[in-house]
Amino acid sequence: MLQRIQTVFLLLASACMLVAAVTPLAYFFYNGNQVVFEAMGMYQDGNIQSSTWALFAVGALSSVLALVTVFLYKTRMLQIRISVFNIFVMVGFYLYFGFLIFRINPDAGLQFQKIGVGIIMPVIAIIFTYLAIRKIGADEVLVRSLNRLRK
Repeated sequence: MLQRIQTVFLLLASACMLVAAVTPLAYFFYNGNQVVFEAMGMYQDGNIQSSTWALFAVGALSSVLALVTVFLYKTRMLQIRISVFNIFVMVGFYLYFGFLIFRINPDAGLQFQKIGVGIIMPVIAIIFTYLAIRKIGADEVLVRSLNRLRK
């Protein structure tokens, strides 16, 4: 299980999504004060201004899906299907983040300062998951070719 490269890719994807769920996603200015946008909410001076716990739930779900996929190594086609679904969840993380920014920004008058480490991690996780899908597919092709030789 751990000797397969796709397991390493899936573990790295899980770690990336966990980092995305717990680190700052972006920094803004609002009336001269810095606002930190995290997956759990928007914080100004350490106090929560707006709760965004659903974004954390999407990130945590994606992390758990990648981790669960590691243990399904005997059913490779199910691994591929769950990994593809996980990529859609990661894209959904970005879409929901964009929705939250669009919803909050017109009312609050936020001015963008810089991006955080957390917003980059889902892209890296998508790449790792794609690489894992490729390797799982290669294993499936190899197993099917060996089954043809046995017949």
